[in-house]
Amino acid sequence: MQKFEIESSSNAAAALQNEILNRTKLHTEMVRRLVNDPSVQPVELAGFLEDVANAYLSISEELSRAATEERKK
Repeated sequence: MQKFEIESSSNAAAALQNEILNRTKLHTEMVRRLVNDPSVQPVELAGFLEDVANAYLSISEELSRAATEERKK
């Protein structure tokens, strides 16, 4: 996961919003492909969905960290 430099809360928030949009587009396309591929087993799709969830949790943690750092200033 990409780390973001905390220059200001608005820059950090904008970077995270961009990250969320990019990941959402990528994940949407990957889910479409996995669902339409008859050779993909349910366990493979489950593993992918877990990876997606972990990616969003990482973004959430980064956003929380940025907000906490900004409040300390």
